Amino acid sequence: MEAVAKKESTAVANIMDDLFEAAGQGREAIGAEDMQIPFLRILQPLSPQLLKTDPKFIKGASAGDIFNTVTGEYWEADTGVKVLVCAFQTKFLEFGLRESGGGFMGEIDPNSPDIRQTTRNGPFEMLPSGNELVRSAQYLVLAYNEDGMTSQLVCDMKKTQMKVSKQWNTRRAGLKVMHPTKGLFNPPTWATPWTLSTVQESNDKGSWFNFAVSQAEMTDVPMAVLQEAKQMYNDFQAGEIKTSAATSDEMSSANPSNTDDVPF
Repeated sequence: MEAVAKKESTAVANIMDDLFEAAGQGREAIGAEDMQIPFLRILQPLSPQLLKTDPKFIKGASAGDIFNTVTGEYWEADTGVKVLVCAFQTKFLEFGLRESGGGFMGEIDPNSPDIRQTTRNGPFEMLPSGNELVRSAQYLVLAYNEDGMTSQLVCDMKKTQMKVSKQWNTRRAGLKVMHPTKGLFNPPTWATPWTLSTVQESNDKGSWFNFAVSQAEMTDVPMAVLQEAKQMYNDFQAGEIKTSAATSDEMSSANPSNTDDVPF
């Protein structure tokens, strides 16, 4: 039996060696424009991913969990997902008003004069067109686990999530670590791990789940993951990775009412 097991182990190792030598074959014609960077989204109680009869149903997921909009992989609300932030930018999104049918209308160029001509209508920032302007804080992140498995994702925060984004950015900008011989310094953001989880919040209109951010242990990040995160940062700076607002379907897939804070 021991000899058989050893033979099978050797065969598996040989197959893996062959696969490693052929790494990437068949993907030569796939460029950045042919792929879609998934989003990290929070499952709210009314999300279609929680409805068994919906094609987007994610088995085992619950309200408050965080999920990958492309693969359906999810992370439980309390444990969350570990990420490295490789880039950050603000996007300006246009939404139709709910009483007019709502819906994501598209992304607005940050240099558009319409952004400077918005007016306030209660909690809403209104464009000259009469539609709503929504500011989206977008983080290009590398999610990882202890085994070194990774996923490139976009975490976008809007509406009530913006307060979380501002607090996170403040923490990221002020973070310092001690070098053994050179003193305190600001580490690159792609080398600083964070855990994204969720918490329940409420106001007079109801309750919803929002992001919560905590710093993870730097020593727990595998070196290969750090190297991939650095490459993601370099690729973004070189324009080889571009983030965009989600499609209309994705924008509403986890949240039927255009916001990420759905009362229930």
